[in-house]
Amino acid sequence: MLALAGCAALEEAGRPSLDTIAQRMPAQLAGFMLGETARRPGPALALDYATANRSAVGAILVYEAPGGAAPSDPSSPVIERELTSAVAEVSEAPYGRGGRRLTERERITIADPGLRCAIMTGAFGRAAVVRHVCIGAAQGRFVRVQVTMADRNPPPADAAAFAAAALRAVRGG
Repeated sequence: MLALAGCAALEEAGRPSLDTIAQRMPAQLAGFMLGETARRPGPALALDYATANRSAVGAILVYEAPGGAAPSDPSSPVIERELTSAVAEVSEAPYGRGGRRLTERERITIADPGLRCAIMTGAFGRAAVVRHVCIGAAQGRFVRVQVTMADRNPPPADAAAFAAAALRAVRGG
């Protein structure tokens, strides 16, 4: 039992702090430029990215959840539960914003680097939008990546490329 506690402490000590992750995040990921970076309660780290013309916006949230380390396997039931929770959260219209509607269209796995994603479609007012919500893991923390853009063909940005680049960057790769 003592050995397990020692291993957990060693793992905790070996992973980067949220401040370190924030400092090493690139200014550009898959065509998205870094905007605001903020620490959130929990503790959590939030990073905002957008394309140059803001036709697509991305958000990265690095956080810990109660119940232990985030598994690296995207097919894990823990990752699936976290994705279901994230989908439910973004499906609900924020208070006072009744014109926002999103429904889940499908779920996909991006094997490399290990993300489970829900693709959602809907509207913000009259504008048709698509939102990708992805969950992965980095050093035992959950990494949630969201990309929102106009629902058109061709899409204004590559949401899967941004999500994969974001997870790799959080991991330090």
